[in-house]
Amino acid sequence: MRFVDWFRFEPNSLQRSLLTSLRGCAAPGAAGLLVLMWPTGSGKTEGGLWSARWMGGPRMGVHLALPSVATTDSVYWRVRRWARRALAVSSPVTLAHSRAGRGTQGAVLSHDDGEGLVLEAAPEFLQGRGRPVVAGVTVSTIDQVLLAGLRIRHNVLRIGGLTRKVLVVDECHAYDPYMQCLLRTVLAWWGALGVPVVLMSATLPRSVARSLAAAYLSGSAPGVPLPEFSPAYPGWFHVDGATGHPTVQAVDTERTRILSVRLTGLPGSHRATRRDVLPACDRARARVVAKLFEHGRQRLCVLVVCNTVASAQNTALALPAVLPTDIEVLLVHAHYREMDRTGVTTNVEAAFGKDRAHRPRRAVLVTTQVCEQSLDLDLDHVVTDLAPLATIIQRVGRGRRHAEHSRVRVPVTVLVPQTAEGLPDDGRWEAIYSTAAVRISRELLEGHGVITEPDDVQALLEALEARLGGGSADEDVLSHLEGEQAMAEAARPVVIPHPRELVDLFDLTDLSGSDEEAATRYRLDSVQILPLWRRPDGNLSLEPDTDLPLPDLLPHDLAPVRERLLSTRHATWQKHLGADAQPPAGWAGDKRLGPLVLLVHPAPGKAVHAAGWTVFYDRYLGLVTRPPTPKE
Repeated sequence: MRFVDWFRFEPNSLQRSLLTSLRGCAAPGAAGLLVLMWPTGSGKTEGGLWSARWMGGPRMGVHLALPSVATTDSVYWRVRRWARRALAVSSPVTLAHSRAGRGTQGAVLSHDDGEGLVLEAAPEFLQGRGRPVVAGVTVSTIDQVLLAGLRIRHNVLRIGGLTRKVLVVDECHAYDPYMQCLLRTVLAWWGALGVPVVLMSATLPRSVARSLAAAYLSGSAPGVPLPEFSPAYPGWFHVDGATGHPTVQAVDTERTRILSVRLTGLPGSHRATRRDVLPACDRARARVVAKLFEHGRQRLCVLVVCNTVASAQNTALALPAVLPTDIEVLLVHAHYREMDRTGVTTNVEAAFGKDRAHRPRRAVLVTTQVCEQSLDLDLDHVVTDLAPLATIIQRVGRGRRHAEHSRVRVPVTVLVPQTAEGLPDDGRWEAIYSTAAVRISRELLEGHGVITEPDDVQALLEALEARLGGGSADEDVLSHLEGEQAMAEAARPVVIPHPRELVDLFDLTDLSGSDEEAATRYRLDSVQILPLWRRPDGNLSLEPDTDLPLPDLLPHDLAPVRERLLSTRHATWQKHLGADAQPPAGWAGDKRLGPLVLLVHPAPGKAVHAAGWTVFYDRYLGLVTRPPTPKE
């Protein structure tokens, strides 16, 4: 079947390169690793799916792994449409992540009967916990794959289910050293089992690309060293799983993006005061955005990317006061109930996706890191908080993403937080990003008022990588390296042995852990929150404006409860919620929901107060958590 029949569009230069050249170096069903290093918005997903079907041959399925729940849900629908055209017979297309739930969304049979798409519920077996990954086609978070690299119970069953399919890992640059250690172990096992793998990224340093290729080859061909070669960007390379022979293909993208980068100071504290609920820096961010509309442009859609959920919420609240009334402000981040998050993401992609039929004339989309990976957004101007360079490149990839011109100019405003003295505050978000990586990224951006993509991107990434390398006496860099080393060390006790070093099968499961206890992310400390509202009669409701009673016993169908959950990290305020935070006694012993905290609002529209914190859930804002305000 032709590429256009699978995806409903003609292949671009990158995809044509795979169609013509991959056949010559990758035999169907043979072990091999393909790494696609392509700019954002260039069709990596479609190129990866086509490559996976070719490399796997007719007997292997496809497992596509992505960094986050939001991106996994978004790509799932694209893969479902592809599967009904690309597969000769009906195959279950399953969704697998911690919040996927049960039912036909998580496991469907998808095929075309000649008159259109036919969806049927997959066998009940595939809808059980941990089972969607054994289907012929699966879209999951990367966690579902990395679990195979941990010493947990039923590990062999997970490996067996996953290795029936070509593994496709998107955004493989987005993982810290802890996750990279797990990923390299998984790649070694996939190589040893002869399973083809496709890795994709727009911002992958060459050293990381080579390390992943070497890990795969260590399993598929032990003792065969990875030859010296330089990966091409933009382009792809394939490593033969038996010989280690690399095939490197550079590709002309046919399109140049000119990123006009302007660094702007972001003054003010990021903490609220008793006088101002919205922190000064968030109000300053809103003013920067408002200035973009001062010249009366009739059509302008602006993307604002904040480094924290709280900053995104506060900016969305501050914008209406400084914008003309005809400008819509949309908000999307990760701290929504499942049902609300799905609706918000769908609305945002409908407004700012490839199909421009429903695009607003003038609007602002405020978001967080959820926009960086695979959300197919296209806006006119990108305003982003200062972050590591690869992160900024990913965010900027949502600017004029689908413009048809061969040369596209994307205006970019990078907000640099400032101290009270007006100096760059590179450590403002040190809990999220390394201070050294942020500072060096800022310095590199200051030296590039204009960045040409793809020509300048790889050189900038390599420059950042070099300055973060060893041998430096810079305190920020030393701290960065210590943090990287700590993450890598934390993975060693929990990762399974290399397939060529396995002595006893017990070594695969000797932690006697479970999926809930397994840590696929460094210092993962998350908990599920169930917002509830107390009604006038004293009973609890799952909704603020309707009476939907909280069940005393968990029903067989958990959908009404599960779709109202949200996931967040353990926090101080959760410890002070008291007895109201405990699930009903009748839920004891039922582990289907995992760790759970009830957030009981005293009444609709009323916030919860705990140890000075103000916490509430709102359909537009999501979960709002405001810390105690310091005394002035």
